[in-house]
Amino acid sequence: MSGDHTPAGQPTGIMRPADPAALPGDLPRFLALWEERRGSRRLPRRQDFSFEDLAPWIGRINVMQVEGNTARFLIFCEESARRYAGEMTGKTFDAFRPESLALAAQANHEAFMAGGGIPMSSVVTGPFGDRALSWARLCVPLSTDGIEIDRYFVVLLFPDD
Repeated sequence: MSGDHTPAGQPTGIMRPADPAALPGDLPRFLALWEERRGSRRLPRRQDFSFEDLAPWIGRINVMQVEGNTARFLIFCEESARRYAGEMTGKTFDAFRPESLALAAQANHEAFMAGGGIPMSSVVTGPFGDRALSWARLCVPLSTDGIEIDRYFVVLLFPDD
């Protein structure tokens, strides 16, 4: 996987509208599930997805709660916690370390929200201690009222998955 290039030590990965043909691995299948659950509505609700629906991606889905201009991890998935070597459930992006990761996560959240409710994706490369990690992600919006984005799923795919 290759990401967008930024100065050394800075996370990369510009959010773009998700193109099913360009998504790697099983991410196109998740996008198709999101489209199916959305139906004719603008946005699906979290409750539209059963555990059985999400089972193939369990361990790779972060669930985000939108809070003003940032988001809180309602669920920081097992794969994220393992690779990050830390827990972020219940925390907002500003808790990430190094700070460059916090800033990149916040910037990507803002880009996703500015997309107006369309699925977005990117390939990310970021520093984690003495190593760099790369992964693909698919962000899909959710809504309690069908209009405003108040939650979203972030489905991750690492090159060795």
